[in-house]
Amino acid sequence: MKCGSFVSIFLLIAAVGGLTPLGAQVRVELGFGWSLLTPTLDTSYTNAFSPPYSPGAYTSSASQTICLNGKTSLGMSGFLDVLIGERFGIQVLADYARPGLGGTNSPYDLTLNYTTYQPETYQASNSWPATSGYLTQTTFSLNGLVRFPLAQDLDFSLSAGWSVTNVEGKAAPIGFSRFWLEQVDTTYTLYLRTLQMVYAFGPETMHGLNGGGEISYTFMRSVILAVDVRYFFFPSRDMQINIVNDPNLSPETVPGIESVLQLGSLRINPSFFRINVVIRFRF
Repeated sequence: MKCGSFVSIFLLIAAVGGLTPLGAQVRVELGFGWSLLTPTLDTSYTNAFSPPYSPGAYTSSASQTICLNGKTSLGMSGFLDVLIGERFGIQVLADYARPGLGGTNSPYDLTLNYTTYQPETYQASNSWPATSGYLTQTTFSLNGLVRFPLAQDLDFSLSAGWSVTNVEGKAAPIGFSRFWLEQVDTTYTLYLRTLQMVYAFGPETMHGLNGGGEISYTFMRSVILAVDVRYFFFPSRDMQINIVNDPNLSPETVPGIESVLQLGSLRINPSFFRINVVIRFRF
């Protein structure tokens, strides 16, 4: 996340304060909250490659479709509202969440054509474990705010504006296989090793929009309890997949595996919906 994002937010707050007419009431509300967050992430990746074989000539193929779906999870939020007068103001939000990833994956299909005394073919279709992992997302937002009194100490607020988010993820498993042939006397034996590996994507920084509403209740004059409902929209982006280094990968090395897999990118949509329970303090 670039420092310029933070600097821009605070410079704008200072500028608004400087433009406030003399005599206007300025109130600052600072707080934090716990959120229930639902990602819109629903994507898939086709892992297709030619597994290596030795010795001799061969043709081979392996393919599987890996699915990633975001899971509803808990998160944390920070709030800064600067109200100018009774109804209008600006709002700074900070949201952090680490939703889980899941998904049902297709079978892992393998084919190998090779030669011993005669042409041979190996074929298999194996069930593949479901996806597990997590998405780490940190989001900052700068909004315009308008507040409507509903009753004594009870208010309804609307706010919307610009958001910037930083996204990265880690999940498993993705498959890799290699074959080799051994001969003892006149007997040939084909061996196969299949790995279930961890892969990662990101981090990437993306810009978007957010909008939502809030019901708040003030008690003890300076303590506010609120429920905030909000949607964060970000455009989808292709994020490169990389294999995570693991000592269990020996004798294959990560660069060697990646060169065989020719890994592509995942289409990631970091948009999310969240409901937040907030406590704020008025200064």
